Amino acid sequence: MKLVEQGRYWMGTNDPRSQTGEFPVREVHVRSFYLDVFPVINAFYWAFRAKKKFVRSEAEVKGWSWVQESFVSNATRAAYSTEGPTGWLAVKKARWDRPEGPDSDLEDRWTHPVVHLSWHDAKRYCEFHGKRLPSEQEWEFAARSGLVAEEYPWGDNWERMRANTWQGKWPTGNNEADGYKGTSPADAYRPQNMYGFYDMVGNVWEWCQSRYYERLVSRDLQVHMHVLRGGSYVDSVDGDVNLPVRNGQRMGQTPDYTAGNVGFRCARSAPDIEVVRRNKPPAANVEKSKIPKIYRKPKATHTQSKQQKDEL
Repeated sequence: MKLVEQGRYWMGTNDPRSQTGEFPVREVHVRSFYLDVFPVINAFYWAFRAKKKFVRSEAEVKGWSWVQESFVSNATRAAYSTEGPTGWLAVKKARWDRPEGPDSDLEDRWTHPVVHLSWHDAKRYCEFHGKRLPSEQEWEFAARSGLVAEEYPWGDNWERMRANTWQGKWPTGNNEADGYKGTSPADAYRPQNMYGFYDMVGNVWEWCQSRYYERLVSRDLQVHMHVLRGGSYVDSVDGDVNLPVRNGQRMGQTPDYTAGNVGFRCARSAPDIEVVRRNKPPAANVEKSKIPKIYRKPKATHTQSKQQKDEL
């Protein structure tokens, strides 16, 4: 875990077209906390299950989970799956250790983020280790690492080979320009920000403790949902495929939701005292007069130039 010192920052994205609740931006104060450097990986969850032999994940209990269709074998598609939203199949017996159904396993994926876990599953794991899920405000504060209003953890311009996203046509045309078709190892790319956090955007969505509310509907009438942050390997930079990946991006799902692109990382509260800095950048204390600029849609990244292909 790494310490994130308390501070204020502009939360959200200044994009009036966004319908996920990231607009408008608002100034938020966050107290000091610790956050996992990486999302929880398969090896760590396997170790947890070895100690808690009677624990079963929500996907195991209900008997199925959502899987992106291009990863499902013909045999599993015929015998164990049901069509869902475009690009997705409800696959029987898909779970954390069988990510694509009964004929799949975790071979060569022990350092990938664990997936097919619900909000309840993530909460149970964190509490077992004396931790908790981060709040939505904490998650974005850590992702921004002191930067003001930038779109990505490393700055305002998208950089190649910094995150695992979808490049190509949905749902079966991922050209794997970033090196991966599905999930990638949690340390596949260098740290995404100055604090040294990996995989804050891309690879898998991450559960947060916070409730998710639609803006224009009375909260009393809304289904119980929790926030997911970060985007995943089925999302794109420009938003042409699913949602645009960026610091402020968010979505809500019911706490029993499970899918092959949803994981989590844990947090822990820090004493609310002045913490001595140990080679860390300053916290994001923002002047109220410095309003984030309007979001501009980045250029499409579905195709590569010849030079980029040669570099890969």
